[in-house]
Amino acid sequence: MMPSFNSVTADITDEDELILVVGASGRTGSYVIKYLTQQGRNFVPMTTNKDRATKKFSEKYNWVEADVKKPESLDSIMVGVTKIISGLGTTEYEGLNSPEYIDYGGTKNLINAAEKAGTVNQFIQISSSGVTHKDHPLNRFGNVLVWKLKAEDYIRSSPIAHTIIRPGGLTNTEAGVKGVKMLQGDSIAGMTSRGNVAAICIEALSNQDAINKTFEVFDDDLNHVDWHDDFSKLLADEK
Repeated sequence: MMPSFNSVTADITDEDELILVVGASGRTGSYVIKYLTQQGRNFVPMTTNKDRATKKFSEKYNWVEADVKKPESLDSIMVGVTKIISGLGTTEYEGLNSPEYIDYGGTKNLINAAEKAGTVNQFIQISSSGVTHKDHPLNRFGNVLVWKLKAEDYIRSSPIAHTIIRPGGLTNTEAGVKGVKMLQGDSIAGMTSRGNVAAICIEALSNQDAINKTFEVFDDDLNHVDWHDDFSKLLADEK
């Protein structure tokens, strides 16, 4: 079971909710779909390869197959979707699967498809801390943070409400093992557990104080686990 700390016990009241999880077969996405399952949420996990995802995880998930580089593949999977959690990100740095076409182009296509569907009321993006630091070492790899920032800007320009989460270096740790601190200003303060990122994404689905905000998330060695109200302390993005 997911660790029982206050931040993951959201008040779930929307019976019509349908969450599309993009990048669901990735390392952070796997935490997202596990925790959504534990909460009994209605979601659809998206992957580029259904057979591979089924073998890697489980047949219990109702996987849908689509490619963010192909806008025409996104229309059918948007039917009925009310919220999107995107952990989209490439591991290739040249060619058609580079950050330009996945992190930015793919996100742009998702937003456009969501707007076209007309039912999506929130887009939650897992981005990265350091996106405004042009000299960041990660930009040696296909300018990945440059393209992530462009993706953020495109999301913020959309009429769809958003929550943009910028973790630090990611570790494969469950939610609640370490506490959480939320910052703004594009700090590059440390590491972040994938479980905590997933839990924050899920909390943002139901927490109005998370709407239209961009913020960094890092593990807190002081064990700050009661972060449910911290969204209210964050400044909203300018529209």
